[in-house]
Amino acid sequence: MKAALIVVLFALGTMFVPAQTASRQPERATFDGREYVRLGDWARDKGFEVNWVKRDEVLQLTSPRHKLVFIVNSREARINNITVWLLLPVETRGDRVFVSQLDVQTTLLPLIAPDRLGVKIKTICLDPGHGGKDPGNRNGKQNEKQYTLLLAKEVSAQLKQAGFKVVFTRSWDTFVDLSNRPGIARKRKADLFISLHFNGTVGGRDEARGAETYALTPAGGNSTAGSGGVAGGSYPGNRFNDFNMLLAYQIQKALVGRLGTEDRGVRRARFEVLREAAMPAVLVEGGFMSHPTESKKIYDATYRKEMARAIVDGILAYKRHVE
Repeated sequence: MKAALIVVLFALGTMFVPAQTASRQPERATFDGREYVRLGDWARDKGFEVNWVKRDEVLQLTSPRHKLVFIVNSREARINNITVWLLLPVETRGDRVFVSQLDVQTTLLPLIAPDRLGVKIKTICLDPGHGGKDPGNRNGKQNEKQYTLLLAKEVSAQLKQAGFKVVFTRSWDTFVDLSNRPGIARKRKADLFISLHFNGTVGGRDEARGAETYALTPAGGNSTAGSGGVAGGSYPGNRFNDFNMLLAYQIQKALVGRLGTEDRGVRRARFEVLREAAMPAVLVEGGFMSHPTESKKIYDATYRKEMARAIVDGILAYKRHVE
């Protein structure tokens, strides 16, 4: 009799379990043929509080470890105070805000919940941009190819001090075809590929300044750079989408934090050296040679040493996350 009573009481108790204990799937919507999820639903499922910073314009998600800020109808976002450009714009339907499923999977989750796979980072390939007949950006007598090589040598020295093995796609002023650079890294069994560049503007405009770091655009996503390589689907480098994003973010965070440079953000592009990489790869634009003040810093060895330190700090932060 007692056993039967216990069964009845248990059955009655389960009838009154609050409905909110059941897992609720985020609301979904489609914009221009792309799948989106309601940002508030996704955020609360991940333990974030959701609040408007500016009603109907700027939405903020906060948790004990992270702060994410989204601008409605824009691709610009901030993750823990670092600018990150989304693959697709945040959309609205009435008072509801939606983020693309592609960004959830390949932009947000790699940064707030990175996989720790026990990957060992031992060998790093540095790719000084341009060289030989290709000078890169020019500012008077100054050529980008010279300063990317100087920066690479400083990064190499500091990486070796930190215990890494370093290989180069070029060690002197020589031309290396873009298509060959990822192959050099693969043959040398590099665990990471870091392409180093300095920016410039077209037509003599000198207002632009700051650092930006690129990861390969995932299939189905929009590149941030107008000249970010060919459009299309998946490439060999897309096998490392999550790692590419985490590496780019950690380097950008370190550049902004150590140098105090303007944060132009983590961006996406289908540059050839990223498309064909057989390991996690990023392309760093350390500053603008076309800017009158920033260019002088780029030409200064002390500043480049600090920039190298930031890049190494970013690599070390990435290493701590994945090992």
